[in-house]
Amino acid sequence: MIDLSLEQLAGYAIGLTMTLIVFLHLRERRRVAKHERRAVRDRVVCRLCLAVFEATSRDPVQTCPECGGATERGGSRPLG
Repeated sequence: MIDLSLEQLAGYAIGLTMTLIVFLHLRERRRVAKHERRAVRDRVVCRLCLAVFEATSRDPVQTCPECGGATERGGSRPLG
């Protein structure tokens, strides 16, 4: 027969619950970080009006929905 006191049982139950909570918290943080990295990767800043929008296609040149200007995905560079 298993010789287990009430204090030991409570300790095991609390320890297991805390471990599960930490594991689920770390998994959720990883999922949110992945989602944020994907959102930042798809973000484009227009060179002309500085509007920030999400690129819907993988084309290297995007059209700004605010001013209609052509904007490159690679980031901003000097106009002149």
